[in-house]
Amino acid sequence: MEIDKRLQILKDYLDKSFISAILCQYHYEFYNKINMITMFPLIIGSSILTILNSSTIQEDIMKYINISINGLNTLVIALTTNYKLADRLTTYKTLYSKYQKLSHKIESNINNSSELTDKILDDIITEYDNIGNDNEYNFLSSYKKKIINKYASTHKMPNSLQLDGDLVMINPV
Repeated sequence: MEIDKRLQILKDYLDKSFISAILCQYHYEFYNKINMITMFPLIIGSSILTILNSSTIQEDIMKYINISINGLNTLVIALTTNYKLADRLTTYKTLYSKYQKLSHKIESNINNSSELTDKILDDIITEYDNIGNDNEYNFLSSYKKKIINKYASTHKMPNSLQLDGDLVMINPV
């Protein structure tokens, strides 16, 4: 394959990595915000229990307060566990870092385009695909739309930007 074609493919994958990294960053920030919101009642509930347990409230009343607050704390923990909030945070943070590293690798290869071979290009495409396969969670449609509206006219979009199950053809070849 000729060098100009390889270089164009690399530039397309640089765009795709950039966009994918932004998607991951948006999702990390979103789930981090939800995590912070869910942690707030846990912190308040635990603080209230600590204060009340050291006070001189009747034992029967304290028993009901403990049951109520611990029940609410358990419910919040169960919800965050069920939605795999911690896993989502870790996944999106890791994916963001991987896409950033891949972008730097691609930029380095673009700068050294005279040494660009089909093997290097294949390795980059494989690495990009493998990073995408590491994402166990779907991207939220609202963030997909936001990215498409903001970057579709200036960047090559990754295939992960599907809305309602339909492939969005933004930059037809």
